[in-house]
Amino acid sequence: MSTATRNRLKHSLLILGTVAVVSFVLGIAWSLSMRLVHAAETGGRKAPRVVYPKKTDLDFEGARIEGEIRNPGEFYFQRKPEEKFDSLVKRRKNFHREMLRDVVLSK
Repeated sequence: MSTATRNRLKHSLLILGTVAVVSFVLGIAWSLSMRLVHAAETGGRKAPRVVYPKKTDLDFEGARIEGEIRNPGEFYFQRKPEEKFDSLVKRRKNFHREMLRDVVLSK
């Protein structure tokens, strides 16, 4: 790579880096100004914090509820025993005959 090409590359990278830094700083400044505008519009008040109760009690005393039960009141789970099937491939312990055949055929 020639010296002129290196200088152009360095110059291009310097300009690109400068544009990136300026864009970053302008973005932060814009974000802060928007936050200040929002605070001025709301009068400096923060949004109310919503707190949900951990437990809710419902009292149906005196209420008449009509309907029908579609599900049983109790559930029973029974474990179905696993079915065992015989393997279609029979396991053998002795392969002596096949080994002798292969030795004879390889000669």
